[in-house]
Amino acid sequence: MTRPTDHPPRRPSNSRPKREKGSVRSGVVRRRPSDKPGSTGRDDAGARPDHRNPGDAPRSRDPNQVPDRPQAPRYEPSATRKPRRQQAMTRSGVPQPVDPLKDPVVAAPPPAVPPAPPVVERAHEPDYSVGSWSEDPLSDAQVAARQDAVDAGEFRFGAAVLAGQPNAGKSTLLNRLLGEKLAIVSPKPQTTRDNIRGILTTAKAQVVFLDTPGIHKARTPLNRAMVGQAVEALETVDVVVLVVDAPKAARWAERAGTKPDLADAEAAAELDDSAEALDAVPTEAVVAEGETQAAPPAVELHRGIHPGDRRVIREILRHNRKWMIALNKTDIVKPRHLLPVMQALGTAPGVGPIVPISAWTADGVRSLVDEIIQYMPLGQPEFAADELTDRPLRFLAAELVREQVFLQTREEVPYGVACETEVWEELQDLTHIQVLVHVEKPAQRAILIGKQGQRMKALATAARKQMERQTGRKVFMEVHVRVEPNWPERIEKLRDFGYLT
Repeated sequence: MTRPTDHPPRRPSNSRPKREKGSVRSGVVRRRPSDKPGSTGRDDAGARPDHRNPGDAPRSRDPNQVPDRPQAPRYEPSATRKPRRQQAMTRSGVPQPVDPLKDPVVAAPPPAVPPAPPVVERAHEPDYSVGSWSEDPLSDAQVAARQDAVDAGEFRFGAAVLAGQPNAGKSTLLNRLLGEKLAIVSPKPQTTRDNIRGILTTAKAQVVFLDTPGIHKARTPLNRAMVGQAVEALETVDVVVLVVDAPKAARWAERAGTKPDLADAEAAAELDDSAEALDAVPTEAVVAEGETQAAPPAVELHRGIHPGDRRVIREILRHNRKWMIALNKTDIVKPRHLLPVMQALGTAPGVGPIVPISAWTADGVRSLVDEIIQYMPLGQPEFAADELTDRPLRFLAAELVREQVFLQTREEVPYGVACETEVWEELQDLTHIQVLVHVEKPAQRAILIGKQGQRMKALATAARKQMERQTGRKVFMEVHVRVEPNWPERIEKLRDFGYLT
């Protein structure tokens, strides 16, 4: 007989749910099949083990059944890994900001930037034959008109000098006037070292232009020789054309108008308004019969004129009273910035017309020539109509090599180089030219030669192409380098190279 009880009967032991092996409840933590060494992470049927939550519906183990969705891989590379959530949800459902120290935010990759267009560098000189207004060669009608003007005594002949600061565009203007490249040009100052004559012939006049080195403060014998040539040319011409760098003059005029004290201090630093600026000017001028005469006092010029232009104007007034101004590079300056410059330059004593021009685009060059011809006296032409210069081609070959040195080297190397043509042979099918380059130091020689002679090859190739364009013949050019220690300081070497007479 069994004792009655209030408790329900116990459930049979075989009906109790079994605990999963490897679960926390069983007290034993086992490795997952994919974590065991040598395990592939798949069951015998080739499918991944079921790691879903126990409350989810059981997944079918049929290997032939297609899964509802593709399974994401357990590991994603950092490039495709999604950033963490920016906010964390609490039990109340209110978003809370994430602490960047505990849960840093992964920044999104920057957007793809389209590649920049290639930079097209501006050439160091324009094509002088394109858009050139020069009348060379003269047509038959122009030759007849030229002869009629000569017979009637109305033909004009004279000389004009292009003076100014270094890098003002004097050589570019000379080439534009002639329509041919006669003087070398480069972005670096003090490229021109000799007086180069260019002959311009029109139907009514013939003008000999002199391209001179820039007038600046000379410290070395070479620089003093360059400035001496420029100053000497001022006395032997009918008119002086002061070439002014318009952007440089406009910046100075603006500074002088807004900061006059600073402008005066910089002018004194340029040794323009101080007594040291006249150290090369003799205090007394020697006249006939041994008498002496005091030099004229310095001319007071407007403070809106650049100090370098003031120095050139004073030299012009000491040697020539007929002068005018060509305001160059106006293509890169706004017209409203040119008005203060022209007003300041117009106050200079004895100044003639001020013509805005652009030697790069040939704008205003025709008006400049018309004004220059008005200063030429009546006379017979002394050169043929097809002549461009009195310089030989040997001189041009050496200058073209030196131009490439200025364009392809930096620092002190271009200014320590002198070039001369040693060999010029006119053969049956080509012209053989050999140019010798003098440098001051062995290190400069190594720079010009370059690794395995690559630099020297580039210099010779560029100079040869321009020489072929000038002569119209095939040219074989050789370039050699020789070390001449400290040649800019040696007077005898300056005479040998033609910088001193």
